[in-house]
Amino acid sequence: MSDQNQILASAISRFIKRLEREDVCIHGFEIRQDGKVRAEGYYAPFEKGQPHRQYSISKSMVSLAIGLLIDDGKCKLTDPICDYFPEFMTENADPRLLRLSIHNMLRMSTCHQKTTYKEGVYDCWAASFFTYPPTHESGTVFSYDTSCSQVLGALAEKLSGMGLLDFLKQRIFDPIGAGDPMRWLTDPSGTPQGGSGLLMSLRDMSKVAQLVMDGGRGLISSEYLSLATSKQINTIMCKNPEERYGYGYQFWRTRSGYAMFGMGGQLAICCPKEQIILSTIANTRLDPYGVQHIYDAFYEEIMTSSAVNEELPAQEAKLQALLSNLEVVKVLHDTAFEKAAWASYAMHANQMGLGKMVLGESCISFEHEQGLTCFPFELGEHKKAEIDGKPVLISAGYYAHESLRIRCFFIGDSPSGIDLLVVTKGDRICVQGHSCYEGNAGFEGFASGERINV
Repeated sequence: MSDQNQILASAISRFIKRLEREDVCIHGFEIRQDGKVRAEGYYAPFEKGQPHRQYSISKSMVSLAIGLLIDDGKCKLTDPICDYFPEFMTENADPRLLRLSIHNMLRMSTCHQKTTYKEGVYDCWAASFFTYPPTHESGTVFSYDTSCSQVLGALAEKLSGMGLLDFLKQRIFDPIGAGDPMRWLTDPSGTPQGGSGLLMSLRDMSKVAQLVMDGGRGLISSEYLSLATSKQINTIMCKNPEERYGYGYQFWRTRSGYAMFGMGGQLAICCPKEQIILSTIANTRLDPYGVQHIYDAFYEEIMTSSAVNEELPAQEAKLQALLSNLEVVKVLHDTAFEKAAWASYAMHANQMGLGKMVLGESCISFEHEQGLTCFPFELGEHKKAEIDGKPVLISAGYYAHESLRIRCFFIGDSPSGIDLLVVTKGDRICVQGHSCYEGNAGFEGFASGERINV
């Protein structure tokens, strides 16, 4: 696109306001057009250059490492993956596993119906892939399997003779100027979590997406990138509409191109025809439709806009003002509603395993089998705190009579969340919880109890 057809400032403003209106927890975004940054914004407390958990965007980076090794002649797409890991093979290995090629590993058509390892059970996650009983013939259907990305990451280390991150930094990240701090979480054996463990800044992730759209610029072959971002297998059985356009080599196809996609709204949506890239970091794990909200807002507010007509300079000024005052979404608080009674409650046997609960003016606490969890809050505002030693942002507000909502976003290495609704009725209380947090009490389900008279 030429400068006169650059994305409208008003369209970007609509995109921002729509995500806010739909309560999407965005941490940052960057929009690129024709290879240049058109707009970027970071939502306080997140900052430019800050490493952020990329989750399954790690898979796309592993794919690039495999592409480099193929370019170097160290492996081929047709090679059986088992040939490279004799140390993990068992006697009388299943033929369906023995027939599994690197090509089918990359396109998620393995012989397993799901990820083979479980955290806290396996020390070497890659080894589990070769011992877990196959469920079907490899190379037939798509089934999302993070353990195959773990194996591909281990393969990259074995064939390159380097750590996965060091290999990618030397061959791709450093040459394109991706220089912000980055690291890769490992499994207990010390192998990088190939399917989910990369922490990288938004702008560096976006630079990698730009390299892929540019055809590799000689750093990695355009032939491999074309295969990686093309449809290699059907994904018609996926539940999310945006995931039904097919899958490449650890890249998702979309309605107008392809994407690197990680759980919770980590995205690089690439539209080659229009030469536009939207990159986001986020935490949408509490909202099953959160990622789709980002896709829809992008396509409907930005990709359908046109700059054929001249835009007023004031629109650009309004956009810049909006970008400079972004913050993570918080629970809305209506001062018109009466507060719940501040008291202690004895909880009945419940799904969440909660015992005594104390609701105070600025804190709510729960006793459970693992101990005590406290949620300090400030009505209508964010409050920084820690839960299980992990940094969190907590906001709270009343939206109806004696109805308090408390939402907690974990903002460390593993963005997740806990959402609680607390409703009192006389001396009785009901708690409804939704959680994507694996530690401590689950806070998923319902609990009720009665006020303790002191």
